[in-house]
Formats: sequence, C-alpha cells, structure tokens
Amino acid sequence: MRQENEKPYREEVQSGAGQGEVCAVSACANQEIVASKWIALEGTAQLVGQHRERLRKRLPMRMIDEAAAFDQYLSVASEAATAMKSGVCGIYDLSQSGIFAGLWEMAQDAGVGLEIDLQKIPVRQETIEICEFCGENPYEMASGGCLLMTVESGNTLAAALLRAGIPAVVIGRTTQGKERVIYHQGRKSYLNKPRY
Repeated sequence: MRQENEKPYREEVQSGAGQGEVCAVSACANQEIVASKWIALEGTAQLVGQHRERLRKRLPMRMIDEAAAFDQYLSVASEAATAMKSGVCGIYDLSQSGIFAGLWEMAQDAGVGLEIDLQKIPVRQETIEICEFCGENPYEMASGGCLLMTVESGNTLAAALLRAGIPAVVIGRTTQGKERVIYHQGRKSYLNKPRY
C-alpha cells in the first residue's frame, strides 16, 4: 500500500551515466493504457514461498519452480526507460498494489475515467493456477514487475517495449469524467475503490 507522502507517478530510470534519475509524469484523459510483463508476479512468488509443500501435492513442480523464479522479472527500470523515450505521458509502478488498486489510484490521482478490457490484462497461467489453489485474486495481488503506462498510441509503445524484449499490451484507455469501467466478455462493471 502506498504511503500518503509518496508520489504516484515516479519511477527510477537509470541514465546513461548509471545514476538514478527521477522522472515524474501524469496520466491524461483520452490516452491508451499499456501494461508491461504480467500482473501478480510478486504476489505469486510470495504464495509459492508460503505454500510450496501444499502446492506440490496439486501442481507440477515445473510450474511451481517457474513461479518461484518470478522475482527475476521485478525490475522495471528497462521498461520505464523505454517508455520515457517513447513519449509516455503517465507511468505507474504496481510494486505496492494489485492491478485493480493501481488502476483506481492512477485514475484518481490524474482525475480521469477508465475503460479496461479484463481479458487483455496480462496474467501468467502459473499465477492463475496458484491463485486458484490458494484462494487469492490475482487482480488484487502485489504486482511488482508490472508498469501501467498511458500514451497517445499504445500499440506504438507496446511495439517499442517488445523490441526491447519486454512483453506489453494495450489493456484499455483513460476517459473524460470519473467512471472506471471494466468490460468482460461484453459485460460492463465498475472498478471498486481499493480496500486497504
């Protein structure tokens, strides 16, 4: 959970000289939202650490070992640097929240609405299986390693990230107004305010 005095749109980006440079940017209305890598990587690795023996009775060891190694994906310096070079407007690090809380806070801080396609939110199969076994919701789990980015052309940013070896996908857009809408198989629902 973010502390009250933390700034929501700050990301440490390594400069060419190797020193950390802090870049503060904010989302705007009528932009596309891109998510990098996958949600709930951090939370999934934590579940494996807590429940490995129980998981071994239900899931293949290959899947458990793969999920345990998700911490290799937690750095976001590379995608943040690529995004800053690609005209990103808003950037939001999910290391302190799940995707639903991150989307809510991004919209709240920027004063925008959202339209999100749930099926486009990237999630690993290992995460789905482990969360189902442990009774957790992957959309509410710690998602370190995933950035939310807003930009005029989401496909252009996603392509730049993919060229840098970073999976990325457009999951929705920011809108005028305050509605935070999630679409799932044609059904419309509303994003709830996070419970901390």
